Amino acid sequence: MEIDDFQATTEAFLSWLSEVGVRINAKMVLKDLRSEGRGRGVSLRSYFVLPDPSFDSNVFLVAAAGFEEDELVFSIPRGAVLNVGNVLSSTGSTNWRESLQNMPSWLSLTAAMISEGQRSNSQWAPYLAVLPKKLDSLVFWSEEELAELQACSVLQKIGRAGAEEMFGKHLVPLGIANSNYEFYHRVASVIMAYAFDIPEEDNTKHIPGPLDDDNDDLVSDDGKDEKTILSMIPLADMLNADAERNNARLCCDNEELEMRTIKPIAAGEEIFNDYGQLPRSDLLRRYGYITENYAIYDVAEISASSIISVAGKKLFTQAGETLVEGLTANEIEKRVALAEREGCFEESYDLVHSRPEEPAVPVELLAFVYILLVDDETLEAILNSKASIPRRSKLCSQLVGKFLSAVIWSKIMDYTTTWEEDCGILKDIRNDEPCSTRKLMAVQVRKGEKAVLKKSGQEAEAFDGSNARMRVAKKKSLARESQKMPPVQQRAVTDDSIPSGKGNGFSGRVL
Repeated sequence: MEIDDFQATTEAFLSWLSEVGVRINAKMVLKDLRSEGRGRGVSLRSYFVLPDPSFDSNVFLVAAAGFEEDELVFSIPRGAVLNVGNVLSSTGSTNWRESLQNMPSWLSLTAAMISEGQRSNSQWAPYLAVLPKKLDSLVFWSEEELAELQACSVLQKIGRAGAEEMFGKHLVPLGIANSNYEFYHRVASVIMAYAFDIPEEDNTKHIPGPLDDDNDDLVSDDGKDEKTILSMIPLADMLNADAERNNARLCCDNEELEMRTIKPIAAGEEIFNDYGQLPRSDLLRRYGYITENYAIYDVAEISASSIISVAGKKLFTQAGETLVEGLTANEIEKRVALAEREGCFEESYDLVHSRPEEPAVPVELLAFVYILLVDDETLEAILNSKASIPRRSKLCSQLVGKFLSAVIWSKIMDYTTTWEEDCGILKDIRNDEPCSTRKLMAVQVRKGEKAVLKKSGQEAEAFDGSNARMRVAKKKSLARESQKMPPVQQRAVTDDSIPSGKGNGFSGRVL
């Protein structure tokens, strides 16, 4: 019965696409990908049939269905797109117009979709029927499932409570029948996973992918030079995404929206869009799935509060020598204010996999740590604009490296399993140990973050710049210093706690 329903809704959807004027290249087919753990996907036919012009019309050829670069896959009239403007025009209703205009774009589209879903004669009924009923995005995870993410920063970005506050403020007063917060979450999550932010009709722009912006919210990324509208685009949202195999892109520079190829595609290949350079943690939060092809974009966040916490403590070498004295609260406040003035203070900093065009440690983080570690004389010179923050190579002093190493190690200690323990868990799963899909994804995400931390720590540990102008402490024995301080319990630092490699890359200790 499930298969029949799936096929029936697919056929009804394809029929509806034709009725609303969607033009589909004959080489394209909508495939059932449930056997691969997915829903529907857009692909090229392995072959297709066409008349042979050298014979009568009853003779046909079997042809390979390859696409050339910049070939049209399908086009969609703007009137078929589901957005607030089209919904209001379709229903002719003015009751909600003012309310919807005062909402964030994702919330007004949520209200419009719920309203259309309850109308038996909705223009978009066949399209709404093929949208997913169940999602694995993080807003639907239980507390136990979320705990598997351990210290992953994505836990702070789920925003369930904030979304429900917005639901209560904006959606509940609309009095939409048969609705509750769980249903609001499901519709809003479909929008987050599938909606495109497209220019309005008078503007032209290429759209890389669904919600391709840097915001953590569902808010439309409106530019100053053009007006955009958050929209659900039938068929376009059925392309799966792949960072490596991206071969198509939605174009909005013609009267109709067009999905066009960006490279040749061979017969039988799937057609892929791309979400941009998103870490797997954001893939999981927004779309409810992950893929190894996005592992290269994984990030690990270091919060400014964790950096400040380390700055307030003594930093020792493994040999027991004091590297730097801790700052007082007033000293930290003064240096943070300077970092804000210099534009290098952020609430958190992203560490990434090092690439030729992007080192693992961002320059803003280096500049902030430099300001925390610079000696008083240089600090005053910067404050009085007699000196400036040096270029990256000068920021990479040995002391900055040791300090960052300590900060990164402190972050690693926040996770309850090590990188190698996660490797063992994934190995057991591959050996058919029972495991839920959500736990598997959580382990992969947290393991990916630890890999970024480890490599970033190694990069920092390799800093060999001069400590000139750094407030390096005079050498004192750890034994003498520890007599003045209460004992601190620490987890043992061992090579087994991080990925194997040449050294563990973390020689700093903080007390």
